Amino acid sequence: MKEIIVLHSNTIDITLFQLIVSISILISGIIIVLTLNRLVRKVGTKYHFDPKFARFVRQGIRVTLYLVMLGLILDVLQINYHQFFDHAIYSNKEYSVTIKSLIGAIIIIYITRIIVYALDFWMNRRIASKRLDRGRGKSVGQIMKYLVWILGFSIIASSLGLNMTFVIASVSALLVGVGFGLQHIFNDFFSGIIILFDGSVKIDDIVEVEGTIGRVLTIGLRFSTVLTRDNVVIIVPNSRFTTEKVINWTHNMEATRFHVNVGVAYGSNVRLVEKILLNAANQHGEIVQTPKPFVRFNDFGESSLDFQLYFWTVNDFLVENIKSDLRFVIDDEFRKQGVEIPFPQRDLHLRSKDFE
Repeated sequence: MKEIIVLHSNTIDITLFQLIVSISILISGIIIVLTLNRLVRKVGTKYHFDPKFARFVRQGIRVTLYLVMLGLILDVLQINYHQFFDHAIYSNKEYSVTIKSLIGAIIIIYITRIIVYALDFWMNRRIASKRLDRGRGKSVGQIMKYLVWILGFSIIASSLGLNMTFVIASVSALLVGVGFGLQHIFNDFFSGIIILFDGSVKIDDIVEVEGTIGRVLTIGLRFSTVLTRDNVVIIVPNSRFTTEKVINWTHNMEATRFHVNVGVAYGSNVRLVEKILLNAANQHGEIVQTPKPFVRFNDFGESSLDFQLYFWTVNDFLVENIKSDLRFVIDDEFRKQGVEIPFPQRDLHLRSKDFE
């Protein structure tokens, strides 16, 4: 049976059979792409995948299947494309970079990102199920992601024909050369590694650095982000956590003690003042009752009787709001009970002088 030529040129002849097979491959590929995309979307909805991750997977599926379809169609049409992929973009005596190796590097980066997303998803599931502490889990997950990226780039370097020993030696020489000028950056970098491994500061910890209290949002290799009580995100170099005094309020397994200063006028009923202060503390929902709040008659001040109301709370992050609530309640009760809060007073004596 004579083959029917549907397209003829100086370089290629396409028969009717080849055209039908190519169209069949194209249609089948499109159906497979649509089916897999729908499957990924359904699985993502069921297991609550990150939308960005699900979209990234769908894009990868489309690109991969389209490339496979293109290769199959070119094979059916007997078009030699292997020489094109073996073409060297850059080459020297030691190594060469071809189009095929470059595509392979892109595929490795894609697979690495998929693995990183999967690790993040797996770690979040373990944290959500309470099988792993959130701070420790985030730190371990960050370390694992760094290791995966290092492994991925090592595979890419090997696939491109790079000598890893030569690369490591070159990087080491470069680091020595610039190390003196970038001491602080490298200090922050290694401090980040130390923090991630030893767990002295973890994500969601309440820390106090240079008088600023905040919740740790992220821990990176060079810096960490901290959310302050004013809802402001500040960037803290990791070296601050390893070389300076840092208070980690989260390390307190039990409630922490705080106090509010109160001054009343001389002549006030001190037992009534004590009762008012204790009632204010006992009625607040954020103040624990074990240990019990107590009042200390601190001193006979210059113009007031000075008291301190001590209380314990586990809500260290919003303790200033608790103190404010107590001051409101105390002021209201003092007004009702006729307890006076004094203010500093000064007597001014004027002396006249006769001028001759």
